[in-house]
Amino acid sequence: MKTKWFDDKNLTCLVICAGKGTRILPYSKEIPKAMISLNKKPILHYVIDYWKEYTKNFVFIVGYQKNHIINYAKKLPIQSQFVEQKELKGIANAISLAKELVSENFIVVLGDCICTGTFSSPDIMTQGIGIWKTENQEYIKNNYAVIVEKDKVSKVIEKPKETYNNLCGMGVYFFNKKIFNYIDMTPPSQLRNEIEITDVIQMMINADEKITPIYFNGEYINITFPKDLEKAQKLLTKTL
Repeated sequence: MKTKWFDDKNLTCLVICAGKGTRILPYSKEIPKAMISLNKKPILHYVIDYWKEYTKNFVFIVGYQKNHIINYAKKLPIQSQFVEQKELKGIANAISLAKELVSENFIVVLGDCICTGTFSSPDIMTQGIGIWKTENQEYIKNNYAVIVEKDKVSKVIEKPKETYNNLCGMGVYFFNKKIFNYIDMTPPSQLRNEIEITDVIQMMINADEKITPIYFNGEYINITFPKDLEKAQKLLTKTL
């Protein structure tokens, strides 16, 4: 995927990797979840390796055992900056911490999500979210559901109790700096008492901001549980 949206030479990729990964213990007991090893390389390696095809400018949101990530990223052939999320208040909060470091258009990815494949989008877009087509309904329920109408996203639902189609929202976002105004206006959710990124996106949709569905063709794994590590291991072994 290469569109005019990516023409900015200062385009940044914001990687959110502040978490400990309590649901994946004991693998992440002494290190951030993004530094768990897969094929003798940390999860973060595969995240960076994928997105460096779009930009060499990275901003990392760090937290638990942050020096592991900082020291690792500084050794790589990329431009890296770091912001600490002292309290884990979710994706929207993490994005807000990088307001002064990201470019006008910027990519947001999660440091524990691995994808092997390609994204596709129209030649011109304003903002968009990554969408993976899957028949695994439980996977959608553990992430977020997406409804698309007339080539634009009309609704997003965080961890839905029921599903509406085969569209799974990914931990991949293509934003511009308008997002910061909407983060400021979005109240915390009853679900986790934090500002949900899906609530922010829905507020943007309700305000007539066009959110483009950026479809992904390939394999995608949001590493949350030990079984996801096993799936990622098999996927990476197959693609190497």
